[in-house]
Amino acid sequence: MSFFATLLFLILPVGESLHYTIHYGPFQVGTLDLMIKEMALIQEESCYHLVARLKSYPQYRFLFRIDDQLESYARCSDFATLKSIKRVWESGYQNLSQAEFDYSKMKVFYSDSGVFDIVPRTKDLLSTWYYFRTLNLKPNDTITVSVHMDKKNYQVEVVTVGPRDVSTKIGKMECLLVQPKLARQQDIGTVYLTNDEQKIPAMIKKRFAFGNIVAILTRIGG
Repeated sequence: MSFFATLLFLILPVGESLHYTIHYGPFQVGTLDLMIKEMALIQEESCYHLVARLKSYPQYRFLFRIDDQLESYARCSDFATLKSIKRVWESGYQNLSQAEFDYSKMKVFYSDSGVFDIVPRTKDLLSTWYYFRTLNLKPNDTITVSVHMDKKNYQVEVVTVGPRDVSTKIGKMECLLVQPKLARQQDIGTVYLTNDEQKIPAMIKKRFAFGNIVAILTRIGG
């Protein structure tokens, strides 16, 4: 995409909440909530406070138990991550970590004292999903994003495909498919964004340690 094609054109709606049903094979096993909580000031920069919570249903605890939450403070101007908080509570494992992104030093500092190099405009997983919503996407666009996930850096190239119809609880939606171009790249998920100005994720597919899940939109709030 050209520079002008990637200019941010959408002001995201603060207070928006998107609710999804999680499918694991033929089973509905949990929920995903994506929320734009409020505007925040981090490092004297205006940011969106983004939250994602993935939770499994109690009846599937014999298979896996999940209650994960990811928070991202994404700079309004370019959706670079300034701060991220990750809480993992899965079967047999719990962890809480926080990362501060310092672009004056081009470093990310973790709460366990880990320090890693980053490049300008680096995004985490959650801010990357929302960043796609701000672009004037067209079919066959190619976008390269610098992503930092789990103490590793990736240059992720994605391509837009479509339009494609996606069936949700709200109804059938015409979407653009945003997917990683190369399978060997770190999985940031495959996102189906509505083919309109809002670019709402109607469906998200993501690979986890326990298998692939599909999140299908069921409700829009806020």
